[in-house]
Amino acid sequence: MERERGSAAVWAMLLTVVVMMLGTAVCYTAYSSRKMTASYEHEVNLRLAAEETLQEAVRRAVADPALLADGATLVAPHEVQSEKGVLIVQAVVAEKRGSYWVVAVAREQERDDWQRHKIARGLLERKGDAYVWKGRSR
Repeated sequence: MERERGSAAVWAMLLTVVVMMLGTAVCYTAYSSRKMTASYEHEVNLRLAAEETLQEAVRRAVADPALLADGATLVAPHEVQSEKGVLIVQAVVAEKRGSYWVVAVAREQERDDWQRHKIARGLLERKGDAYVWKGRSR
């Protein structure tokens, strides 16, 4: 009888340890998922800011082709407020074989840890006296 009580106590302790380990695993998984979701949202905000800056730069270049000089800044660096903090965006142009690559960058404001950024680029080609947007490049 004593042996059975001791055996039941050991099984109860083992079951308690297993349940605690499962609980810890569930908590870690929830924490990790929340961090990954926040990181993904931040990456999406950066990408959208870069694409928006690219579109703004293209609008300016098409409206005033005189802005298209190799290395010219179409959108000067400025701050944009997003849900996840302040982003710095800018756009420049580079000439390659008669066409112009417009490159836009969105990056985080200076931080202590590593800094994320996203780049969006697209091509403008000359057609007659104007420039035609050929689309975004990956």
